[in-house]
Amino acid sequence: MSSRSAGAMRIWRARNARSRRDRAFLAYMVFMIAVVAVAPLARAVWLSATSAESVAVLASSTAPAVTVLVVAGLWAGALLLGRNRGPALRPSFLTHALATSDLPRSDTFLRPLLIAGSLVTALTTIIAGLLAGSLVSHELADPLSAASFAMVGTLVGVITTVAWLAGQALPRAALPIALGILSLGAATAAPAAHPFTPWGWVGLAYPGGSPLLLIPMIALTAALVTAAPALMNRLDSAGLVAQAARWDSSTAHATIMDFSAAATIYQTRPHLGRRIRTVRSIRWLPATFLISDAISAVRTPGRFVAGVVAIVAAGVLITLAFAPGTPGWPLGAAAGLTVFAGVGPLTDGVRHAASIASDFPLYGISDERLLANHTLFPLIVTLLVLLAVVIVCSTGTGIGPAVVGALALGPLALASRVGNALKGPLPPALLTPIPTPVGDLDPVVRMAWALDGMLLAALAGASAALAFDAPLLLAGATIVLISVGFSRWRHRG
Repeated sequence: MSSRSAGAMRIWRARNARSRRDRAFLAYMVFMIAVVAVAPLARAVWLSATSAESVAVLASSTAPAVTVLVVAGLWAGALLLGRNRGPALRPSFLTHALATSDLPRSDTFLRPLLIAGSLVTALTTIIAGLLAGSLVSHELADPLSAASFAMVGTLVGVITTVAWLAGQALPRAALPIALGILSLGAATAAPAAHPFTPWGWVGLAYPGGSPLLLIPMIALTAALVTAAPALMNRLDSAGLVAQAARWDSSTAHATIMDFSAAATIYQTRPHLGRRIRTVRSIRWLPATFLISDAISAVRTPGRFVAGVVAIVAAGVLITLAFAPGTPGWPLGAAAGLTVFAGVGPLTDGVRHAASIASDFPLYGISDERLLANHTLFPLIVTLLVLLAVVIVCSTGTGIGPAVVGALALGPLALASRVGNALKGPLPPALLTPIPTPVGDLDPVVRMAWALDGMLLAALAGASAALAFDAPLLLAGATIVLISVGFSRWRHRG
């Protein structure tokens, strides 16, 4: 960092200097979180990864091909994420001051890029090391190939960071490049094409593969890292300021655990389809709402396609949950979370109905009919996509249970979304301390309240995957979701 940049940063840090007591409390908080939350969670993840069901999945013949698809999707997703929130970002005021100066961005925005890249690289390394360690613990891979795959995970993280930065520096080119990576990733998932693509090298380096694949990965990573300063200097001032303002606003909502409002800030506005008339009068009222919600979704094609892709992924997961020898409930829980995320872009009408349900009727119909009509479009799309994916992915006699699981998963995920839309602001009662011998449990309760939609969706997915082994669990999850939604509906406003 140059002397001018360092001087600007010293002035900024002097405005937000922490006292010794603040630093001590921060260290205490980090230590306690590591002991109370991180360590038990890491142990649970390790035990789950080394279980017989997980090892069977990781050692299957399709695991390298799935790894190829995941890596291609990761790099494409990083490109798309950079368009809205890049890794080279500082607080709004500081971003405005530095972006409008003549200082090079490769100098002034290097530190946040390194921090973001370190987090991403650490995460990919841990995941690769976890997969490799699981196979080594069951003697299904040798330590050398496991270490090689962990190093490949590190390189994947660095490439992901550069792709993230490329999406921020080249927002218009990011979308076609990401679509190209996704298409090529799907087209070259076959083992014969792995030597010719970067994501294929990751599949070939899967534990048990050849460590020589590290050489092209290192060369590719070095070339991309060399291009990073040029990408940083292409960062647009207006784009940086806009991203910083949106991120500050989003984190402010997330601080008070209003995650729905935080996500709404990044919601895409209609662009190509903004001139399409949404409401079309049809004699049958449910058809009017169905068509208007469909047109509203199509006006933001990116969000709509992303939602459908997520539902497709959920269909694959729920199908795998019913396959013999696979861990049923974890895959079901993952399917529940995925379909919960995918239904989000389809439920704008549900959120609108929930927001005006306690006010004067705007459309001449009751609140109940308004909400019910707005659930038609997401329910139909979700069920159609889930059933189509399950039918295509299922084989032979396994199609029946998977279809039942999909029929249970879709409505339950939508019920989670409806309950989430009706939740409202944080109840003041949850701000009351809950002293216990192990500390104040109030933050845990507030976090559970903030994430209850995702937790209920995971419960719904797990119960759908165990629909035949534990039908009472599915019935209980259904009752809980209906009760939560009914209670919030009664206390709306």
